[in-house]
Amino acid sequence: MNNMIISGVNNQVFVASNLGRIEHFYAEILGLPVVKRTVHHLDPRLPVITFGFHAFKGEPKRGHTISYIEWNPIFYAMPETGFVDPAATAAGVASPRVGDPKGRWGAGTNHHLALHVPTRNGLLKWKRRLTDLGLHVTGPYNRNYFHAVYLRDPDGAIIEIATTEPGFGHDEAVLGSGFRPQPKANLIGGRDEVLTAAETWPQPVPVVTEDFALRGFHHITSISSNAERTEKFFVETVGLRLIKKTDYLDEKGGTHYYYACDDELSPGSVLTFFGLPGYTTGRLGTGLSHHFSLEVENEAALAHEHGRLKRAGLDISNIQDAIYNKLFYFRDPDGHICAISTPTLLAVDEPEDALGRKLCLPPKVEEQRIEIERNIALRPAPTPVPPA
Repeated sequence: MNNMIISGVNNQVFVASNLGRIEHFYAEILGLPVVKRTVHHLDPRLPVITFGFHAFKGEPKRGHTISYIEWNPIFYAMPETGFVDPAATAAGVASPRVGDPKGRWGAGTNHHLALHVPTRNGLLKWKRRLTDLGLHVTGPYNRNYFHAVYLRDPDGAIIEIATTEPGFGHDEAVLGSGFRPQPKANLIGGRDEVLTAAETWPQPVPVVTEDFALRGFHHITSISSNAERTEKFFVETVGLRLIKKTDYLDEKGGTHYYYACDDELSPGSVLTFFGLPGYTTGRLGTGLSHHFSLEVENEAALAHEHGRLKRAGLDISNIQDAIYNKLFYFRDPDGHICAISTPTLLAVDEPEDALGRKLCLPPKVEEQRIEIERNIALRPAPTPVPPA
């Protein structure tokens, strides 16, 4: 066991076709601040935007961030291996293969990112605000351990908004001690979808106020084709704690396993996996997550984890300097890209009170600023080199 050297979830990175649309979605609709505008550390032809969360009096400030990489060619597929290896990234960006750039969730990919709102009334306010703005929202659903609504970002990635209560401990004294079936009223086929769709906040919600503003991550959910294999990997190899085995509510025969990064089960410290045996493998692309990062305390802890996982036989990347953190990548048994990272330090190249206002570039590409800014503005398609 890893003795909880992994302290929580650091970051979730998605792929988008247009960062302008993404910025409007998160900043104007969801009320999150832009905290960094930059380019990918492995290739400056990939623009990146990062969103953080506001701090509220009397509540701990969370360091969670949501990043989006722009992959904008209309008729070129994103590199199958993702943006993990420096040489493969450069080759894939410079010479992509013709195909559909849109991702498809499945085994070995993320399913959704859940953001945290404290109360169910806040959840209903989000539903009213989002539907009034023209977004399709499903829920609120009773997920037994929280309540949730669902929507999609402009490229189709699934975003959940979830509450704190009633929590993970109300149906077992020892978390993760056994399989806990879900109430039939929560399962597909047993819930009243019409009544659920009709429930919302009674008045318009034109402004995001403190009482229902998003606080940070609630959890991250991915898809496994073999729940027991995934459990063995994340508990015995990565070092997380299994806290819940239960039903997948939206597919008969599926399972839902929850893993915690800390003993407090604080919002944003939980990973979950839908167990869908034999499910189709997913494909990286727009409208899908690229990877999530788990956080360790510092570079020494990162080096420790890198060595430990390498000794365990994992195929892992070198430790990479991503300017605002250091990290390395690995894959789960289904091939989902994961990372372990140091804390994100966004103020290393711009003032804390002015984060996200300008394009920040790594020093090694600063001399290319004019070219990079032109490419971000014009978004030219790459010119693939035909095979020899």
